[in-house]
Amino acid sequence: MPLASARFGFAGGGASVVEGLYLLVAGGGGGGGGVTHHGVAYHGGGGAGAGGYREISTEAELFEPGIAYAVTIGGGGSGGSGSDADTATDGSKGNNSSFVSLLGTISSTGGGQGGSASKFSGETGPRSGSTGGSGGGGGGSYNARGNGAAGNQGSYSPAEGNNGGNGANGGYSWGSGGGGGGATGSGGNGGSGGSASRGAGGAGATGFDGTTRGVGAHGAHHGGQDSNGANTGGGGTGGWQANNGAGGASGVLVLRFADSFTVDTGLTTSTYTESTSGGNRTVIVKSSGNIGFA
Repeated sequence: MPLASARFGFAGGGASVVEGLYLLVAGGGGGGGGVTHHGVAYHGGGGAGAGGYREISTEAELFEPGIAYAVTIGGGGSGGSGSDADTATDGSKGNNSSFVSLLGTISSTGGGQGGSASKFSGETGPRSGSTGGSGGGGGGSYNARGNGAAGNQGSYSPAEGNNGGNGANGGYSWGSGGGGGGATGSGGNGGSGGSASRGAGGAGATGFDGTTRGVGAHGAHHGGQDSNGANTGGGGTGGWQANNGAGGASGVLVLRFADSFTVDTGLTTSTYTESTSGGNRTVIVKSSGNIGFA
């Protein structure tokens, strides 16, 4: 069914307000770096949290035609460095996304980075994940695993994300990193030993446009796994052995409104794609800039 096409002025004039739905995702965090331990064991970096995910299911008055509205699409965080010594690093946090509307400025928080893998408790590296839209997973270790971090850093309701999982202490076996939190699920704790499983990344959410975004990354164990394609807000997986963690995905803004309105190309500087179906127009904004409507 087409969304409401407009609100009308008291004088019975033409369409005055673009009413519709929005979906906003921040950039995902970067995974933590892995560590080689005496050449006989490997410890995996923590998987990063997804960027904060915010979506409305009830139409709202969002924009007035003829005005340029600022949009910020958060970039993904970079992956941490792996090491054959004691110098692995955590990833970096994803960047926030936001847009200006008649509701005010709507924001979501960048995903928390995954913690670095480590050997012993005497190391001072940042082993634990960090808070974010979804929290990052802790790094795996011999005896000093990192802890997962909390999500929903923006304190939104509904929550914009979930917590990351803890890394594992694997001794001279293999300690897996914890999974990063996702839009609809927390990251799993890492396992240890030769048959250890990775800490699973938290599940993402499927939006009103049918696309799944905001997936947390797995912690590393014999490789990793993530869903960090551009404009998905997914976290980057942790590094395994002495390999680097993966970078997080950039965020996105998705808008849906009646197709009686169009994107004003004279006002819009952000890159976008659009489609129409069932009387509605869906616009996917992929980069920072401005967007306007006619």
